[in-house]
Amino acid sequence: MMWSFIQYRSIGRQVKEEISRKNTKQHDEKQPSKLELGKSPPLERTTAVPLTSAQPTPIQGPKEERIFVRISGDDDPLDPRNWPLISRCKNIAILALLIFAQAWAGAAESMANTQASKAFHVGKTTETLSTAMYLFGVGTGSLFAGPLSETVGRNPTYLISTLCYLFFVVGSARTPTFVGQVFCRYFVGLFASATLAINGSSVKDQFRPVKRAFVFPVIAWANVARMDQQSYFFKSY
Repeated sequence: MMWSFIQYRSIGRQVKEEISRKNTKQHDEKQPSKLELGKSPPLERTTAVPLTSAQPTPIQGPKEERIFVRISGDDDPLDPRNWPLISRCKNIAILALLIFAQAWAGAAESMANTQASKAFHVGKTTETLSTAMYLFGVGTGSLFAGPLSETVGRNPTYLISTLCYLFFVVGSARTPTFVGQVFCRYFVGLFASATLAINGSSVKDQFRPVKRAFVFPVIAWANVARMDQQSYFFKSY
């Protein structure tokens, strides 16, 4: 989280410097020349239009200010593909760890299926509903994780979803009822879906096509390990 905060501050500082340079350039272009200082602007003819009840007066509010961040070149420091290689490798390592850890929550409790069914006084088949709710949460959250990450950014999506994920993992472990377990397990999958759904986009954002061929196998390994965990659950059951 500290490394993400440092990256956020660095990008924010670079954006402010880019905006200040752009505003200074526009201000210099708008400065009138010495020949134009003595000229008066031409008068414009206006026509009075009577107002009627069918033509209400329009209310003009302040214009909304939007900042569009665009890549200015191959050496643009705001482009994630131009970040230092060690920084991008750290991001991929953290991402692979998150994929493996958050996917592990989907099948880890299957090894305690018998003990959990006895503790909650339900059958073993009924206890598998907690794993089913986790997968249902992953499927539901994946519908919103992609558009959300494109709107607010990858980093806030990862951080907020992982924080909420941890809260519900603790809740599913501490709940004394089966209903509470099923409820928490659904939200565990819901917030884990952000990491499991947009990890490929994070690789695409940070690496150019040639280098992606070396990075995608690392992310693919984490996803394959996740699938092996879930298949192990069904075999053990």
